[in-house]
Amino acid sequence: MNANTFDLEAMKARITHWREQVGHYLLLPDLAGATGKELRAQVRADGTATSGYMLMCGLSAGIATLGLLQGSPAVVIGAMLVSPLMSPIVALGFGFSSFDGQRIREAAKVVLIGAVIGIATAILLTWLSPIRNATSEIIARTEPTLLDLLVALLSGVAGGYAIVKRMGATAIGVAIATALMPPLATVGYGIATLQMSFAGGAMLLFMTNLATIAFAIALVARLSGAARPLGNVEKSPMFIIGGIAAFLALATPLGLTLLRVSHEATARAALHDIVEKELGIRGTNIAQLDVSWPLRSNPKIEAVLIAPNFRIDAQAVVQKGLAKRLGVAPELNLQQVVAADFTSKTRAMVDAAMERTVTGIAKDVPPFVEIRSALGIPVQSLWTNRAERIVNIVPVSAPGWTLADYREIEENLTAIAGGWDVWVVPPAQNAINIGDTAQAIEANTSLAIWAIQRWGLRTVRLTMKIGDDRPEVAQAKLDALIVKFVAGKIDVDGRLVEGRGQGVILSVFAPSPSQRRAEAANSPLTAQAE
Repeated sequence: MNANTFDLEAMKARITHWREQVGHYLLLPDLAGATGKELRAQVRADGTATSGYMLMCGLSAGIATLGLLQGSPAVVIGAMLVSPLMSPIVALGFGFSSFDGQRIREAAKVVLIGAVIGIATAILLTWLSPIRNATSEIIARTEPTLLDLLVALLSGVAGGYAIVKRMGATAIGVAIATALMPPLATVGYGIATLQMSFAGGAMLLFMTNLATIAFAIALVARLSGAARPLGNVEKSPMFIIGGIAAFLALATPLGLTLLRVSHEATARAALHDIVEKELGIRGTNIAQLDVSWPLRSNPKIEAVLIAPNFRIDAQAVVQKGLAKRLGVAPELNLQQVVAADFTSKTRAMVDAAMERTVTGIAKDVPPFVEIRSALGIPVQSLWTNRAERIVNIVPVSAPGWTLADYREIEENLTAIAGGWDVWVVPPAQNAINIGDTAQAIEANTSLAIWAIQRWGLRTVRLTMKIGDDRPEVAQAKLDALIVKFVAGKIDVDGRLVEGRGQGVILSVFAPSPSQRRAEAANSPLTAQAE
């Protein structure tokens, strides 16, 4: 008996020594004894459900909801300045640190009251608001990601450190509330608009963040010695059951989220490996990669590749490889942007990064399957400009198709693209015959301007044959045409030539580098400068 008692005491001593050493290396104070008891009493008092707490929860949730509906990150962050969620979460973490069922139950009740008030406030404001569109701020909070977990973890550690160090905790409270109140407001939005997938995803994010923050605070409290000694905890069965229930309620969504994040990381690694081995494209050339793998459905993967040349079978090759690696067939949207030189590659990477920055993790994607089906001809390249909601398509050259056919198919594709604009880039031509009659010229001018804009040209040449007109009359007609091209933001080099027959010819005007140098050398400005 004495030996067992000695061994138990020795084990307690070793654990205490280990805790003190780890706390010392982590720059944590030693709060064992009266100092820790005083801190625990303060944490418990701060974590009660007062009328002020409930009022501030409602105000914070209201501001957060309005910020989400407006898509304003600044308003969402500003809402956190009045959020009181930090206090009961700290109390919850201190309860977990000592497995104190009574403290856990009390703190969980206060957190639940705040959550219910936040959700109810968001539902009411969403009903009253004329704006109910799902903004990028709302969509970003409908499913947990690895970054969300890291934010919650660091917020919890920072919150616990601020408490045990007796530092001003306002800024830490903002960080914690940022991870919790916007998801609660999103839950209310999803319920109010009957979008249960949004509500369910946001609730999972809220529970995941809450668990991560609470467990992080518990770890800091235990390492600092601020946690209640285990021997002083009441062992009432009711409190034990309540503590276990609260622990499982938080640990289960956290475990599910970690499992999902692990699956998504596996999918990302698999795509990188397949792209490098099967397509010969380095992983650094993947400009965008979004992976979503819900627990009860197949993964959805969107990727933009910067490639030196276009591969028609790239989608099929990657799809087959992913299905073999992951064991399930993913929903894959693989876009290829052809960039053969370093400058084009850099520009494509920057464009893709800018689109990602502007739109966040927006789920709004065009119906690619329907667009390709309606196009009816193979596609050389397809990519999206999400910031401006434009789908760019470069189809192969279809025999017998005219520019009018490509513009007509563009209009048809835009009609089925669900609010996206579709831009079809027609096969390049060195010259376009606008026509030799007034009717033909009027009809073909807008078509020529459309084609030039799709090709991305800035300068063209209009050549008009004088025919039977006097030179001044022909010049007036040419000037009228030039005005239309300038209105389309196209620079025009207009020229009159002798002859009949083909009327007006538009041709690509691209002087060679030597011609440009010669023109610059002969210009009055250059000569004057020299």
